[in-house]
Amino acid sequence: MEEGHNFCPKCGASVQSPAVAAMMQDARQALASNPDDIAARYNLAIAYKLGGMEDMALQELARVAELQPDFADVHYELGLLYAKQGKREDAIAALTQARELDPDDDRASRLLAKLTGAA
Repeated sequence: MEEGHNFCPKCGASVQSPAVAAMMQDARQALASNPDDIAARYNLAIAYKLGGMEDMALQELARVAELQPDFADVHYELGLLYAKQGKREDAIAALTQARELDPDDDRASRLLAKLTGAA
């Protein structure tokens, strides 16, 4: 699916909830005036993820990681999406970074253990 599409091209079903669509719109408006707004870019990434647009979410998350490399949650979200796409090594790298940035967040440690077989 391409950005801005609200309906499945095959069946016509709505693919975005009104809340996700509003989240995308709000984030895009904020980014129009400040392309480096980390919160807006992260929110757009999460909206893309919730809307099933994982590749676009990955692009936005990567941009957030460039802008603020010490943002642990962005590395965790990258790890989740990489793992879901079967990109095991990328997932491990992102989750390792998330765990290093926030050792008290068990989410990254649990998923990392599953991916490395240490669970």
